[in-house]
Amino acid sequence: MRIFISADWHLGKRLHQEDLSEDMELFFTFLIEKIREEETDYLLIAGDIFDQHNPAHEASRQYYRFLSKLNATGCKAIIIAGNHDSPSFLDTPSSLLSNFGVTVVSQYPGMDKINDVFIPIEDKSGRNKAIVAAIPFLQDRFIRQVGEGDSSKTIDEKIQEGMRNIFLHAGEALRREHPGLTHIGMAHLHAQGMQVNEAERDIQIGNILGITADALNQFDYLGLGHIHTGQAVLEGRIHYASSPVSLGFSENNYAHKIIRLDLEDGQIKQSFIPIPKTRSLYQVKGSLAEVEQKINSLRCKYQLPVLLDIAIEEPTYKPTVMEAITTWRETLPTRNFRLIQQRVTYQDRLNSSRTSALQAERVHDLQPEAVFSALIKEREDNAEKTAIMELFQSLLSDLTR
Repeated sequence: MRIFISADWHLGKRLHQEDLSEDMELFFTFLIEKIREEETDYLLIAGDIFDQHNPAHEASRQYYRFLSKLNATGCKAIIIAGNHDSPSFLDTPSSLLSNFGVTVVSQYPGMDKINDVFIPIEDKSGRNKAIVAAIPFLQDRFIRQVGEGDSSKTIDEKIQEGMRNIFLHAGEALRREHPGLTHIGMAHLHAQGMQVNEAERDIQIGNILGITADALNQFDYLGLGHIHTGQAVLEGRIHYASSPVSLGFSENNYAHKIIRLDLEDGQIKQSFIPIPKTRSLYQVKGSLAEVEQKINSLRCKYQLPVLLDIAIEEPTYKPTVMEAITTWRETLPTRNFRLIQQRVTYQDRLNSSRTSALQAERVHDLQPEAVFSALIKEREDNAEKTAIMELFQSLLSDLTR
């Protein structure tokens, strides 16, 4: 039996208003081809299918188009919700999708209904070979309830204890009720010790304390989502799947991949499938002369246009900076480059105005969750802050569904 694991698609993602749907469409084409070529039995998608709780129509259409193509291959899918996903949005078509071999687990049902997240998987002969524990993103408020045994414990301690309890309970239930099957887990969370990049810091909502590897080590293998780079939590046993395309400039040099698991005679062999790169994301910083020199040295090496972010810093005001930016906007498209963001700083103006007008964010660049998060940033009560953010996300999902 062969299983692919992917995560963090973030359909509908825009990088400074630049649509990344082309990047994802090329990835989907590659993935479908690989699934056919390797006769893959199951695709596990470990959360953050969408970039927002209320995805745009085109993002939804892209999702369903992919699932339709996946169904044609004969490969089945198991999908869990991530912190960016709306559980209700994912769950609404789940009954229909189940007829096409797609199982969706959008919400954790509670420890008393743990069997609801256990999904048996079959080989091509119809025999159960393994069981998947599909654990979606766990809301902090729910986790605190699982971990609240001592009223004197801090919120952070309750969250950590609750996370441990959920995974220890899942492991015990699997070993007790399904001793003869291979146990594969999938979850969307932040494991302790993982390195995050600037894109992941922007999306980090909940579970920021992380969970230790010993608590996660309840399965023969655990595939994770949430961290965009495919890091090992426990080599050969617990691994992040990675996002399929670069979603931020710091991911430009990362080699994205798919986890491939081969199950034979109760043994699991882990390997990785590299995903072909289709676009470069470049950040260029320095003085006007340095930035111009660096831009001239860059080349478009892939199918999609280069996305360029420039930051110019000069000691004093220089009118030629604006002239250069205007020229680049006219000439860079001929080289298959797109200038999607620019910032200009003059050191002599820092006291009165830290940046030029070019550095100001445009209102339509801002996402509702980012704006609301900034508004409640100064609140000291983390529990209150978390509850308010969860309520806002729920209201936003209801209003824009």
